This record gives sequence, C-alpha cells and structure tokens, in this order.
Amino acid sequence: MKAIKPITLAISALIVANFTYAKGKPTADSILPHKFTCSASLKFQAQDMTQQQFIDSCALVGAEEEYFHQRLETGYQPVDGDLNEDLLMVIFDNYRQYDRYGFRLFGINTNNGGMYIEGNAEDANNQATFYAHEADWLRPEFSIWNLEHEYVHYLDGRFDLKGNFADYPENTVWWSEGLAEYISLKDANDDAVALVQGNFQDRTLSQVFNTNYSNSSDEIYRWGYLGARFMFENHMDQVRNIRLAARDGNWADYQTILASTAANYEQQWQNWLVALAGN
Repeated sequence: MKAIKPITLAISALIVANFTYAKGKPTADSILPHKFTCSASLKFQAQDMTQQQFIDSCALVGAEEEYFHQRLETGYQPVDGDLNEDLLMVIFDNYRQYDRYGFRLFGINTNNGGMYIEGNAEDANNQATFYAHEADWLRPEFSIWNLEHEYVHYLDGRFDLKGNFADYPENTVWWSEGLAEYISLKDANDDAVALVQGNFQDRTLSQVFNTNYSNSSDEIYRWGYLGARFMFENHMDQVRNIRLAARDGNWADYQTILASTAANYEQQWQNWLVALAGN
C-alpha cells in the first residue's frame, strides 16, 4: 500500500464570508458555511472561523500528525482495509451552538467536549468526522476545544487499530484515550501527575490496562495518559508488539501482551510513579 504523506501546509481554502443564518430549516451548509482544506487528508467546516484561524489550526494538527507518526513508528502505513483517507472537522462557534445543532444536523450526542465518529472505515463512501466547538471562554485567544486529542483518535484508528470502534475490546480504552492524551500533551500533564500519590497505593498497571468507559474521567484520561507515558518511556518494545497485534486485529495476542506486561512490570510501574510524583 502506498505510504501516506503527512499534512503539508500547502493550503487551499474556500472561505464564505459575512454569513447569515438562512431562513427556514437549518442545514449544515447554512449553519456552518465556512469551508477550508488543509491538505488531502484534512478539511474543516466551521460556523465562524477566520482564514488565519484555519491556517493556524492546520499547522497545529499538521505538526501533531508528524509527531504521531514519528512516535508510533508507523511508516505512514494505514491499517489494511482502512479507507478513511481524510478527516472532516466540524467546528461550532461555542458549546451552545454545538449543543443546539449537533444532534439536529448530525445526530450526535452533545453532552461532551467534542466527538470523533470513525464510521465504517472499510466503506469508500464513509466520511470520518470530528465534531467540536471553539473554547469561547479562552477568547480573545482562539482555540478549538480538544482538537489535538480528537485528531489523535483519527490517526490511531487509521494507523493502529484494525476494524471499527465496535470491533475493539473494552480494554483498548487505556490505549485509545491514554495515547490521545499523551501525544497531544506530551510531558505537560500536571493534572495527571497530581493524581499520583507516590506511596505504592496508586492504581496498578493491570487496573490501568483494564480501564473501560464505565470508569471515571480521571481513570480513563489521566491514568490512561500515565499508562501510555510509562509504556512509551520504558517499554517501547511492548508498544510495538501492541501495535502489531492491534493492526492485525489479533486481540488474543493483545490481551496476552497486556497481561504479561502488567505482571512483569508492576514494581517498575510503581517506582516510576513515585519518581514522577517526586519530580
């Protein structure tokens, strides 16, 4: 399969300016009239973004994409059968607009800070989409809430995980959410470090690996981050094995790798947490 090149900043754009809400039934194009193409693999449709905001957002995720491929050692090779060659990012002006139109236009739940819908990655007509909103409370600084985190989900699904979301076992949560936090935040996650007690009473590595979406937000995102960071800093060989199993959809091997890793490195994990908390 041909290698997929990272996002370039040779950007083309179609900006629809001075929009007003169309009369009658709202549509995606009337509510989100601004369209911008970053590259062959990324495009935006927004409610209210300037050309410079589009350009800056493209540069942000473009840099993150390159970092993702470098850190995961992907070789830019998608999972076999994955046809999600591009991502559409739908950006509302604020949470109120997201909540008002998210379900009405796209049928998505809006009790969240953004949502990535992979769809059927093996369908050539599928459009992978991230729905989000501007972090209006940070104005005048412009920021799309959870942009970097959700973009990692797209990359992870395309380059690491075979099949669709429904195909993944429950205990891929630590990987999916932890990886998204780790790639987007790198070593700058004070909220996660603040959870560490550093007295050998923290979550075990097995507990982290067996996280699912019924766990708390701290357990899903912050402890997931810590688990991913520990593995990338200390056991890149096992990260490669996890990716190989996940890319093949070999979930039996995936479970075996996690079980052996948790059993063999629990003491090292606890020592690492103590050191991290101390720092």
